[in-house]
Amino acid sequence: MMDEKKLDNSIIKKLGDFPTALQTFKKLIRDKESLSFLELTNAVSIKRMGYNDHGRIHTKIATDSALKLYKLLGMKPSLVRDGLGSEDDSVTAMVLAAFLHDMGMAVNRDNHELLGVVFARPIMSRILGDHPNKHNIIATACEAILCHMANYKPSSVEAGIVSIADGTDMTAGRARIPHFYFESGGAKIHSYSALSIMHVEIKKGKKRPVAIEIVMSNPAGVFQVEEILLPKLANSGLEKKVEVVAVIKKGDKFERLEVN
Repeated sequence: MMDEKKLDNSIIKKLGDFPTALQTFKKLIRDKESLSFLELTNAVSIKRMGYNDHGRIHTKIATDSALKLYKLLGMKPSLVRDGLGSEDDSVTAMVLAAFLHDMGMAVNRDNHELLGVVFARPIMSRILGDHPNKHNIIATACEAILCHMANYKPSSVEAGIVSIADGTDMTAGRARIPHFYFESGGAKIHSYSALSIMHVEIKKGKKRPVAIEIVMSNPAGVFQVEEILLPKLANSGLEKKVEVVAVIKKGDKFERLEVN
C-alpha cells in the first residue's frame, strides 16, 4: 500500500527551490473542493467503470513523477524559454496540472480532459490568488490537462512532462481495488494489467537523458506500457529524450526489452 505521507514529503522535498509551487501543492492537498472531486473521480473510475485508480494517490504519484522527469530532462521549460514566466511558474503549472488532471472523470471518462479544464480552472485561480503571473500559469496548466490523454498535441515542455508522468503510474498498487470487486467480475484489463507491474523507476538514462524502467511479473503488464505510456510519450514532443525498458519475469530470470 502506498505511504501517502511519504509521497507528500517526497514532493515537498523536490519543491524546496520553488516557493510558489511548494505553497500551491500544500494548498492543494488541503483543498476540500479538489479532494471532493478526486474522491468522486475514483468512485466513477473504479466502482462504476472498472478502471484503476484516478484519485488522490494517483495524482500525487503523477506530481512526484513529473518533478523527477523535469529534473532529469534538464530542459528549459516553455514559460521560461518564451519569456512568459519564471522556472517557479513553470513548476507551479506542472504541479497544478498533475494534481488536477483527472477531475473530469467525476462526470465521465469520455473527453474527461476537456471537462477537467472546465473544473480545474476556477480552482487554480483561487489557489493562485493574486499571483502576478497567474494567467500564464493557468493557461499552461490547462494545456497540460487537455493534452494528458494524448488526444491533443502539447506545445509546451510542461504539458509534455505531465502527460508522460501520468502514464508512469502503472504499478500493482494502482489497482487499489478490493478483492470482492475482482470476484464480482467488475475489473477490466486496466486493473489486471496494473497488477502485473511490480515496479516503475524513473532514472537517468544510458542513451537518453531519462530512462523509464518497468518491471513486471508477467506479460499482461505490457498492456500498460503499450496502451497507456507509449502513446503519451509519442505525443509529448519529448520522445527522443526518454528511453523505455520493460523487464519481464520469466521463471527465476528477468528479460530486458527496450521498448522504444
